[in-house]
Amino acid sequence: MGRKPDLAVRERILQGAEHVIHLKGFGDASMDEIAEACGMTKANLFHHYGSKAELALAVLDFKIAEFHTRRVEPLCAEAAPERAVTVMFEQASKFFGGNGCKAGCFVGNIALEMSDKDEAFRERVGRFFAVWASSMAACLERAKASGYFRPNLDSKAVAEALVALYEGAIMLSKCQRDAKIFKRVGPVARSLLEQHKVVDRRNAKMGPKTPCGC
Repeated sequence: MGRKPDLAVRERILQGAEHVIHLKGFGDASMDEIAEACGMTKANLFHHYGSKAELALAVLDFKIAEFHTRRVEPLCAEAAPERAVTVMFEQASKFFGGNGCKAGCFVGNIALEMSDKDEAFRERVGRFFAVWASSMAACLERAKASGYFRPNLDSKAVAEALVALYEGAIMLSKCQRDAKIFKRVGPVARSLLEQHKVVDRRNAKMGPKTPCGC
């Protein structure tokens, strides 16, 4: 096992490794290519990470934290969670459409390539999706408790469905080279939440309530 690099070097290594592995896949990516992308020698790279697998697992951990910031926190902060879901798919359409719908989702690609080959990878990607879904479910539960959604909303099931729709849309867009898939699937994802909204939350004196109840 290599020595942990300082934060600046670590981020540079993880971003470089993610770029190469994302484009080529774990199996076809070489440490030589990753070292070049990081702007260092392979010997220096091995000084920090003892193997390609160790490095790829560190990238997955990095992606878990990053994705929570980019995808989960906005959903929790948005006064209308269904609007946050719409924005999530709109951003995906622009992002993946911008590169011709190539490469796909880094974590999804690793899941497909490595889950049946290496238990450590399967556990890591499984945790990534589990944390993503459970965090969204917690946000939806808070909105439900505030009266924004009806009590019959199954927060866990809806959160898992949102993850499945999002990842499925990425895979379809990659296979079909069609970013418009996000615009077709996005409204379906939004409807999973809208059908559970409390229709009239307006009080004549107090005005409309937010999911926070304030």
